[in-house]
Amino acid sequence: MHPFDRVTVDGKLAGLSTWIGYSANEGKMLTLAMLDERHAVPGTEVNFVWGEPDGGTSKPTVERHKQVEIKAVVSPLPYSNVARTAYAQSWRNNAG
Repeated sequence: MHPFDRVTVDGKLAGLSTWIGYSANEGKMLTLAMLDERHAVPGTEVNFVWGEPDGGTSKPTVERHKQVEIKAVVSPLPYSNVARTAYAQSWRNNAG
């Protein structure tokens, strides 16, 4: 049961988040989302709409909650600057 939380720009659907969690290494909340190409540029500001409307769902694994909108910024992949710049030569740091 994966989440499919909305990601919006100017109130319009821009993509879907399929994972969210806290990274102790980065000290930040992260989400992995699939975005429309025009919104997938690093630095783009988006809104992550966490949770389900109207207090939740009847799914037994999801407790009642309030849906909230969280500001987010699209980041390059991999997220960690160390992984992008200091790892051995690979797809992670090969621009070409």
